[in-house]
Amino acid sequence: MTRRSIKALLFSDVKSFSKLSEKECINFCRIFHSGIQSDVLAAYDDRIVLKNTWGDALHVVMDDVVTAGKLALDLRDWMAGFNWQNAGISSTPEIRIGLHAGVVSHVADPITGKFNYIGRNTSKAARIEPITFEGQVFVSQAFAALLSAQGSDELTCEYVGVRELPKNSGSISVYLLQRKSARDRYR
Repeated sequence: MTRRSIKALLFSDVKSFSKLSEKECINFCRIFHSGIQSDVLAAYDDRIVLKNTWGDALHVVMDDVVTAGKLALDLRDWMAGFNWQNAGISSTPEIRIGLHAGVVSHVADPITGKFNYIGRNTSKAARIEPITFEGQVFVSQAFAALLSAQGSDELTCEYVGVRELPKNSGSISVYLLQRKSARDRYR
């Protein structure tokens, strides 16, 4: 029997990754993968139920939207704060991160021999990332609603508008995820 549950789903990629030279591409992936694992993901490892990467893309599944939101912002900040030129990358890579929350199916993947989370909500989450502005984190209305319901005192969502999803997947209301300022926390 297939288990189904609500998960927070993160997809990210790096704008213009395909324009890097072969040497820069290899260097970027080496730095990106090891850096985000040690500097960002390791702090969340006990709360991550799935993580996967391919090239410049990252996919993370978590049980909790607040924690997923914090991870997304930490990932964004790590990318922005890293000195890419000193690492041999000629231009500063800009990450785009999309978050969604919804019911997914937990299934065994016969090819990888691992478990995966699949379904319409996983596909929707993957479609949010390409419509996200560089250096930002966009979330779906479902993610924003769950974040609000959980009463996060650290994160906030600002309505961006309705955007068309790629691959003829329809349109979606998206929100910009941000940390609340200290002033806003104590109002």
